[in-house]
Amino acid sequence: MPVNAPPEYFKAEEKFHSAKTKEEKITALEEMLRLMPRHHGSENALAQLKSRLAKLRKESTGKKGGRTVAIMKEGDAQVCFIGFTNSGKSWLLSRLTGAKPEIASHPYTTTKPQIGMMDYKGVKIQLVEIPSTFEPKYMSIARTADAIILIARHEKEEKDLKKLLSDNFIRTKFTIANPFDEDVSHIKEKIWYLLGFIIVYCKKTQADRRAEHVGGTPMALKSGATIRDFAQRIHKDFVKDFRYARVLRKGRMTQAGLDYKLQENDVVELYMK
Repeated sequence: MPVNAPPEYFKAEEKFHSAKTKEEKITALEEMLRLMPRHHGSENALAQLKSRLAKLRKESTGKKGGRTVAIMKEGDAQVCFIGFTNSGKSWLLSRLTGAKPEIASHPYTTTKPQIGMMDYKGVKIQLVEIPSTFEPKYMSIARTADAIILIARHEKEEKDLKKLLSDNFIRTKFTIANPFDEDVSHIKEKIWYLLGFIIVYCKKTQADRRAEHVGGTPMALKSGATIRDFAQRIHKDFVKDFRYARVLRKGRMTQAGLDYKLQENDVVELYMK
């Protein structure tokens, strides 16, 4: 038994012992390993967990269907839709992205993850609909996503979905949406707000200084991002060879350095050595 382990560790341990599949056991063990305190007194327990996890992973390898399904992230962020059957997930995905998942009145229409790309002011956000079977291999996608939208029609569904995340050790930030009561455009804004991005723009050329110009592809950056973050997204050498930047904000041009904090709708022009 680990020394000074947090209560969450014992919850994961209980989940491990009650697990019915190897996939569930692996998920619980991964969580136990993450929560295990790292100190001299826990070395043996850590080694035992790692050994047990390695054995289960080896047994799981090659199993039909696999224990995880990887969805390659595309765009500036990946957001998962999770909800019970017939909750409107597929309909919402189609409205936000133009994707064409099967939509029907019978339950469990979606049997594998459905993917679409949402456009938000030129920024691309990948949306992934998780099947309502909630198989561990599909829930693993939500564990590494940037955000989750829980599709809930009423309070009980919301409560049950939150428990589902907890039981699967998913700590990804989330919000609630109800496509039956909310306008699609409102849900779109809700997704954007959850991600915590700002949009900045890069001028096409250093010579272009027209105040009204918003050239190039819009770039999504985390709120609080700096010129350094902006430059690194373009190319790592842009930081090494950086001289200064010009930032157009609300019609006013400012010369700035790498630590200058950017704001929504800033237009940035980089100058190199």
